[in-house]
Amino acid sequence: MGCPVSRTRKRQPDLLRDLDYLLENLCVEWGFCTHLTGKDLMPSGAGTSLTASEFARAVLRAENMSSDEENWAQRIEGRFVARFGASVSLESYAQTSGETD
Repeated sequence: MGCPVSRTRKRQPDLLRDLDYLLENLCVEWGFCTHLTGKDLMPSGAGTSLTASEFARAVLRAENMSSDEENWAQRIEGRFVARFGASVSLESYAQTSGETD
């Protein structure tokens, strides 16, 4: 099934690009080629964050799938959590971006 994206893979220079990287991986791995971008998904404003659940729901919506698709939602959330934890913000990403390089 290929190599999943995780915290151990080198992070991108900024959060928006790293979200793009995860979205590209979902496209290659599972066919979720949504045309979403990190910029589309990341709320603007200081202190805002994106949760694994919000990320999964956005991907499923972009694929015209119900967020009730529990199996896919859990799998997508798992990829997000492996990469970022339960949630990520611009601030938290900046603080941890050097940890896996």
